[in-house]
Amino acid sequence: MLQKSIAALAAIIILVACGGTPSGSASGPSASSVSVQPGDVPSAMHKCDLSGDIDSFLSKSKTKDPNTYTSTKSEWDAAKQQGATAAYAAFYADSTANCTSIESNSSDISTATYKLVVNFVIQFKDEASASKGYTSESIFGFSASSLKSGGAPVVEGTNTGLTANSIVLSISVASQSFYVAVWQNKAFMVILAILNIDTATSKKVAVAENGRIK
Repeated sequence: MLQKSIAALAAIIILVACGGTPSGSASGPSASSVSVQPGDVPSAMHKCDLSGDIDSFLSKSKTKDPNTYTSTKSEWDAAKQQGATAAYAAFYADSTANCTSIESNSSDISTATYKLVVNFVIQFKDEASASKGYTSESIFGFSASSLKSGGAPVVEGTNTGLTANSIVLSISVASQSFYVAVWQNKAFMVILAILNIDTATSKKVAVAENGRIK
C-alpha cells in the first residue's frame, strides 16, 4: 500500500536524478505542530484522512494492508532505536478522490500527476540524535546521502533557506515535478516531498514548516 509507494517515491527520485501521540513540552513544538498545516499549501488542497501521529498512521495502514503495517512498524521501531520519540505524517492532495486514492493498495504516489504533499516529521529525544538521524541514517526510506547519490544537482546547507543540516532536490521530468527537502532542526528531522507544485510555492511550504521549530 502506501509504504510501498513511499519507498517507490524515494526510489524514483533517485532514479530520475540519475538520468504515538506527538510529544514535547506544552510550550514547545511537537511533531504535529511542526508538520505541514492547511494554511501552508494552496487553498484548493485537502488534508487527507491518512494524516495523523505515527500510531494512527500505523493503525490505518494495518487496516488497509497488513504487509505495509509490518514494514512501516519495522522502520519506526528502528527509528526509535536511533532516539526517535514521536512522529507525524501529513498528506495533502488536490481532491478528496486523490486523498482516497493514496490509501489504496494499488496506489503508487510516485507516479502521481496531481498536486500532492507528503510530509513526515520525526521528533528525537535530543538535538544530537536528530543530527545523527540526518547525517548518517535513513528514515522512512529518505536520507541526505540517497538524494545526493543520484547525481542530479542538489542544494545543501543554509543555501536551501532551511538549516545547516538540510538538502533540497527540485527536478521535473515529463509531466511530473518533484520538490524534496530533508532537514534537521533542533530535535526534529523533517522529510517533505511535494509533487506537481511550482518550486517557489514548495519552498514557501518548507520555510513555513521550518519556522515552527523554535
